[in-house]
Amino acid sequence: MSTAISTQQLAMSGEVRANALMPTSIHEAIQLSEIMAKANLVPEHLRGKSGDCLLIVMQAQRWGMDAVSVAQCTSVVHGKLCYEGKLVAAALYAMGAIEGRLEYDIRGEGQSSTITVIGTPRGATGPQSVTGNVKDWRTFAKDKNGNQVDNAWDKSPHDMLVYRGTRQWARRYAPEALLGVYTPDEIEPAADVRVVATVSHGESSPGAYPKDQFDTNLPTWTGLIKAGKRTADQIIAMVESKGSLTDEQKKLIRASESATATEVAA
Repeated sequence: MSTAISTQQLAMSGEVRANALMPTSIHEAIQLSEIMAKANLVPEHLRGKSGDCLLIVMQAQRWGMDAVSVAQCTSVVHGKLCYEGKLVAAALYAMGAIEGRLEYDIRGEGQSSTITVIGTPRGATGPQSVTGNVKDWRTFAKDKNGNQVDNAWDKSPHDMLVYRGTRQWARRYAPEALLGVYTPDEIEPAADVRVVATVSHGESSPGAYPKDQFDTNLPTWTGLIKAGKRTADQIIAMVESKGSLTDEQKKLIRASESATATEVAA
């Protein structure tokens, strides 16, 4: 049979797949990459380059995704094949590396925006979080004359925080999803070389969360819990990414959840 991947053959095998074009052998993967390289509608950096297409086919297979769709979300930055930030979240969900979905708490506007990404890694006992901001995470773009120009961080800072925050979370808590994978902002010049993501649980912990801020924010957190928008554990994980809480402070946060459960039971 001369066709690269026969859908009839897949159907006869009795194997159920969400993606009928997912190769089952290196031979099929090579054939698919050769077909992709000949297509006019794949990104320009992949046309006529079956070897590069093969890299994408193999990565898509690890993620359980369609290789053609993944190819549309790639680019080449400084000689490295890069994947768009939105693919990172898709990979986490496709691989089952996370319980439920990631949540994003964005504060501020424009270049003063900050984000906390919260999620529960598969097999973990509770949610984990990372925190960052535009100032420390953004990258810069230059024109052919070396002059700095606006990029996505200037036009859509909240979207970029979500993409970067998702990748930062995945690198820490689901590294198996991103082995050998780079996003463009990891290759482009960054605003700072510091690692600014903080971890809610780890060998090193942040300082104590300021008591005055705790007293000010507690009513807001209580409201989120009572509205069902956050659980007590999620609030605690988010706060402890910025500073550690005392046992008494955790009890105050959890008391809101207990009170809500009692009201529902009544």
